[in-house]
Amino acid sequence: MASRKVNLTNAGEFQNAAFAQSGFRVVDNSFSQPAGENYVAIYCLAVATNVTTTTSAGDALGGVDMQQGMVVYGDFTTVSVGTGTVLAYIR
Repeated sequence: MASRKVNLTNAGEFQNAAFAQSGFRVVDNSFSQPAGENYVAIYCLAVATNVTTTTSAGDALGGVDMQQGMVVYGDFTTVSVGTGTVLAYIR
């Protein structure tokens, strides 16, 4: 699926992203990210360690531990975890 940039200040597009209308990926330590796919949010399903992301803005996560139920929002170009499982919502 090709990534498409959306304007999240538009209420309709924000709601689509918030309710995962573009889908999501289950990310664990065996995840292989499809080329060109970006993510709008990361939701922690099970305690995840060493959560690492990259962003075009440079405000990425580097080796962060997340507890179950935590959510991080952003414009992530990559997502990886050392252990545990997160959902990465496709932009």
